[in-house]
Amino acid sequence: MLKLLKYELIHEWRSYGIIYLVFIAACALSPILFKDQILMNQAMVHTSSTMNMLGVISILIITIMTMAIIISTAINIALNYRNSMFKRPGYLTLTLPVTTHQLILSKVLADILWILIAGFVLMLGYTLMVLVAGILVGMNLPSWSDWMQLFSQMHIDLSDLVRVFLSLALIFSGMAEIILYVYMVITLPQTKFTPRHKTAISVTLFFAISIAMGMIRDSFSGPMNRLFHGLSANGIIAVEILITLAVCALFYGVIYFILEKKLEVE
Repeated sequence: MLKLLKYELIHEWRSYGIIYLVFIAACALSPILFKDQILMNQAMVHTSSTMNMLGVISILIITIMTMAIIISTAINIALNYRNSMFKRPGYLTLTLPVTTHQLILSKVLADILWILIAGFVLMLGYTLMVLVAGILVGMNLPSWSDWMQLFSQMHIDLSDLVRVFLSLALIFSGMAEIILYVYMVITLPQTKFTPRHKTAISVTLFFAISIAMGMIRDSFSGPMNRLFHGLSANGIIAVEILITLAVCALFYGVIYFILEKKLEVE
């Protein structure tokens, strides 16, 4: 399974790597290119319309690239799964000496890692942009001792650690739920009952099932609110994790059943 995970990461790096590097470079260079505007804004001096326009363009480019990273990550999750499983490469993928469980789990883990990497790249880019801008205007950046002093003053008890752990578990289970949901709607049409228009059927299923799940959640909102009323914050998060894992198990079961019993590759 580790080899599968390694292959997934290496394969998808070709899709993500360039846009990540360009985004980080743009975040680092943006304050440098518009150093004069930053200094004028700090000195409360009105800049020319050209400089203001360049600043707007710079922010617009960073915003577009941010959206590109988010959208490309979502699209690549769907396309990589569809192409590697049900297109021409699928003949090789499905004949690998691994179990269906290993195949599904390796793809889910790889996609979770890429979501985390995308979030890290976004945070790194914006942090780098702020740091470069701060250096250009002579801002006194916190030293290592300042950070250590700040951390030493923080008081964290056991309940806080439990809440952090539960929150992280909820985030990861939520990411797994979204990924498995995408996998499921792509997998459902891959049978002899739907020989054509598989992509259109997947898109239709995505919205139809989303609406149905939203209606189900709304119908259970009353009982769930009564259940949450008597629970602590950690208890509420724990129940949400259990519900999310149950939904993940449902999606996973559907995917596994079709791949094992009903699959028909193009």
